[in-house]
Amino acid sequence: MGEEARRGFMRAAVGKGRPGGRGLPRIGWLRIATIGIVVWAVAAPFRSAGGALAPEELSVEEPSVEKAAMRLTLRRLPDPEEGWTKGLVVGSFFGGTWPTPQRVSGIAQSPAGPQGSHGQTQSHTGIFTGPYLGYNFMDDGLRLSRDGRWKAIPGLLLIFNYAEMSSSALSYDSSSATPTASSGSSRTFLPEIGGVVLISNPTRFVPFLGATAGVALSWTSGISVVGSSGEELVAPGQTVFTYAPSTKVLAGVAIRIVPHWNWILGYATRFIAPTSSTVEGLHPDTVASLTSRTGWYQDFEGLVALQYDFGTLRQQPTMP
Repeated sequence: MGEEARRGFMRAAVGKGRPGGRGLPRIGWLRIATIGIVVWAVAAPFRSAGGALAPEELSVEEPSVEKAAMRLTLRRLPDPEEGWTKGLVVGSFFGGTWPTPQRVSGIAQSPAGPQGSHGQTQSHTGIFTGPYLGYNFMDDGLRLSRDGRWKAIPGLLLIFNYAEMSSSALSYDSSSATPTASSGSSRTFLPEIGGVVLISNPTRFVPFLGATAGVALSWTSGISVVGSSGEELVAPGQTVFTYAPSTKVLAGVAIRIVPHWNWILGYATRFIAPTSSTVEGLHPDTVASLTSRTGWYQDFEGLVALQYDFGTLRQQPTMP
């Protein structure tokens, strides 16, 4: 190859490396552009995520009055169920009785004819217990204050009362200075219906007044009658059944323990109508039978009860 040809080849080779040259530089720019596109495509999602965390989008929106009220409503305890369960109450009670003396009269049938006597019987302290079911007419209360926070709410009660007590009596006849002594123990089942008025208010103390009416069904056993001369007059092992109308007035206070649960503290006075009973004599040739009539029976009662109410005894305050 000549000298001129060799110089031309060198110029051509050197020209390929210049910026304006062709070949290799064109391939380099293409690689750079491709790498840039790939990097942009990979970084684009991260740029979007970063945009969501922009400072202007991190500000906390202040809740509106409507939203705050809605949140308060959701956090508040639910209102009592509507319908008949709203005023339903159930409970169980226990108490003691303090009876007053009763007038008593008797007639002994003997071969010589009937012999009368009269005197007084004293029942001893007894106990009673039982369940009850009630309904308070919550929506029919009478306002006692202008704002409606105090109301008189009527209610109905169904009571099943079981009582036990013992009694003793002394009676006198006209022919003997020595009294006749008698004793026995009785068990009484007393179903009652009653009405109450609750003084509902915003506090946990709800006073009430009421009255009941029912029938006292009594079984008296262990009957013993000792005559004026000291002899037993009644055949042993006899049980006497009696029944009589009964009425009671009561008052007390319901004390809220926790929602729906209440302690009831109460006081009552009971009246039972006069009764009559007859027992067979131990010696028919002396006394064939004894008939006893008692006067009005009255006692004083104290009781405590645990009550569950499905609604509430306290009304929500209302605006005047």
